[in-house]
Amino acid sequence: MKYYLVLILLSFYTYAAAQDCDQAMLAKKTGTWKAGLKGSTTNVSAAGLLKEKATLASVHQMIGANYQPMGCQLLYSNSFSGYNAAAAKNWIADTYQYTMYILRFLCDQQSADKSKYYVDISTSTTVTITANTIWQLNNLFAADLPDDDFRGYLKMKDKPQWKDGLYYMGEEVVGDGDRENKMKEYRWLITYGEQLPFSYVSRKEYLLIQKKRLEKTIRDDQSSKSFYDQYMNRILDNLKKDEGELNAPAICMWNDEEKFTGFVKEGTKGSFFAVKPDLNYYDKKLSRSAPQFFSVVYRISHGDPVFEYNITSIQKAVNFSTLRNMLGKEPAKTIIENAVPVKPKPVAKKAGTKKQQQL
Repeated sequence: MKYYLVLILLSFYTYAAAQDCDQAMLAKKTGTWKAGLKGSTTNVSAAGLLKEKATLASVHQMIGANYQPMGCQLLYSNSFSGYNAAAAKNWIADTYQYTMYILRFLCDQQSADKSKYYVDISTSTTVTITANTIWQLNNLFAADLPDDDFRGYLKMKDKPQWKDGLYYMGEEVVGDGDRENKMKEYRWLITYGEQLPFSYVSRKEYLLIQKKRLEKTIRDDQSSKSFYDQYMNRILDNLKKDEGELNAPAICMWNDEEKFTGFVKEGTKGSFFAVKPDLNYYDKKLSRSAPQFFSVVYRISHGDPVFEYNITSIQKAVNFSTLRNMLGKEPAKTIIENAVPVKPKPVAKKAGTKKQQQL
């Protein structure tokens, strides 16, 4: 009898192992963490690098304590960069970034063994948490624009919205916008209170920048003068307007910089706010390794259940209050940089208590 039972169990095991790979089942498979290749490190002091690594390790542990990857390998890495004279001047704080890549488990259709699966080799679904830089704002650093900046200001698509103690920087379709399941970015900014690390360029400032640019264009090519005169005249007419109007934020059309046709209302399709770094935001007594603001960006290719589940779960694990409390501070001790985070075990429920401790 035992012999037949063993045969039945063995047959069941062989059948189960030989089943075709099921993508839906892979989506429910417990995922794994993996440290990626070490990111770049440029112009950062040895002492500062240790502190920055410890800050990002704290971010890593915060997420891992409240999140378990599912149906994917979670690849993570860090990068660090400091002073770069070509990118900006008057540097106050280094840039450093923690990045998570969601690599799905996928059935291997090329294998003769139809039960085989592999880890995706690339992904467009990522999470980035960056200290002291906003990449989506034409690279706003904790520094002034360089003197030879080709534009003289930065473009910001949406005005930040203050929500629950931090700024929502908006969402945007990126990549192929014609697909049914669009790739989108959702952006947040954690700052000192309601302060912002940038200020709005006034209409007067913007007009003077464009005037200077057009003057150079005309000097370099006199044959273009008759064409550009119409835009120069429009700039001069706008500069005659009253002070209140000229002090308003410059809201302009995206492709209308050298052909100024007028300012537009907030929310006009294809418009942007002109902004510039505001160094008054920063505590200049701090070392360059201290985080003075965080930018958080969720990038997801919508429509895939693995991407949807993991991004939603990571959003719940990223504690904005914890990040806010890290601003202006440097870690007292170094945390292991690439330690795989371990989700804590639930605390046993005490007799007589009605509520279980929330993890």
